[in-house]
Amino acid sequence: MSTTYAPLTPRGKDGNQKVGYSPAKVALVTTNKENAAASSILLLSHDTTELHIAAVGQHIMGKWLTQSIIDSSVAGTSVLTGKVAGPNFDFVVQTDTTKNFVVPIATSGGSYGSIQGVNRREGLFPAIAYKTSAGNGSVLTVEL
Repeated sequence: MSTTYAPLTPRGKDGNQKVGYSPAKVALVTTNKENAAASSILLLSHDTTELHIAAVGQHIMGKWLTQSIIDSSVAGTSVLTGKVAGPNFDFVVQTDTTKNFVVPIATSGGSYGSIQGVNRREGLFPAIAYKTSAGNGSVLTVEL
């Protein structure tokens, strides 16, 4: 039986999982990006295992980023393309909806250190790039 690194879904007094509920966990970080015409990079904390992403006013696209992509990104350039030739996004959040994501595994986890968070220990993606589809909406994120 494999174990999971993501926060557990809450259970009721009867022991059954509460369907449709988010994990009973306080947010580590919240962000709000307005009018993301060029993609923005959101660096995840060392303890982030889940994201709640809301698209307000426009669809948004997102792409999971490895450390090598982050290291090679040039400040002020967009690492994400939408409806143009050669789109390179991993997910879409529809206008005025929220989606929950468990951060996927990018690499095999490194050696465990006492000050290392679960994100790095499990080899999860350390960042995402995101942008609105037309540049006039908001991207709200909650890291868990």
